[in-house]
Amino acid sequence: MILVYLGLGSNLGRPVQYLATGLQALQNLTNASLIAVSGIYRTKPVGGPDQDDYFNLAALVSYSGTLEQLLNDCQAIEHSNQRVRNERWGPRTLDIDLLYSPHEVSDTTSLQVPHPRLTERLFVLAPLLELPEADTISINDKTLYEWAALQHTQQIQLTHHQWNGADIVESNKI
Repeated sequence: MILVYLGLGSNLGRPVQYLATGLQALQNLTNASLIAVSGIYRTKPVGGPDQDDYFNLAALVSYSGTLEQLLNDCQAIEHSNQRVRNERWGPRTLDIDLLYSPHEVSDTTSLQVPHPRLTERLFVLAPLLELPEADTISINDKTLYEWAALQHTQQIQLTHHQWNGADIVESNKI
């Protein structure tokens, strides 16, 4: 079993529903176990064309297989949620990125783990830092907290939505 931190994002249609569907699909994988899910953040798009705000979260999964097999499973989940890859950083129904694995590394044309832009994006770092053991992750001799501090100009907003283990619901807590 490998531990993998994932980033999920959506900005088309009903983004929160797509995130819920993505988490449910991850939960239903026979070779995966969903360990923890962060809060959901609303962010402005970074790069790409003019588009709607994104909703982003991070999840920690335990997976019995390789990073490449998990990538294939995640891309199948994206595809089942009408994900279309027309342009880089374009709008999407559901995006699932493999962000980091404590004991696994990949540097191929199809998969880079740690994710090459993980340290540059507060919308990835903030939810990631809510997950177990993420505060111990160090990349290029900086902790994720240090990387997050360098992204202080980026705007993110924690929403009232949260994963309850079966669905995403609105909560009064922030």
